[in-house]
Amino acid sequence: MSSSSIADRVVDEVKKHYPNASECSIIDHSDGCGAKLELTIVSDTFEGMPILKRHREINNLMKEKGLWEELHALQICAWTEKQWEEKKKG
Repeated sequence: MSSSSIADRVVDEVKKHYPNASECSIIDHSDGCGAKLELTIVSDTFEGMPILKRHREINNLMKEKGLWEELHALQICAWTEKQWEEKKKG
């Protein structure tokens, strides 16, 4: 097993799967255990893709990479570049 945190491993796998992502960050809401994470990813890969499909795709990636068993909760914010810019404007 890797010595890096579950959060680091999630980000690494997401970055590999979405190499064109302009933003890929994670916040640990679990007080250090790393099992409750909030993932933000911005990629035009999501253009035209419903939100539910985006979430399923990322959840399936976590399962395929064997990371799902270590997570209690994963909140996913998956945005296109246009959506991200709108969100940042407020």
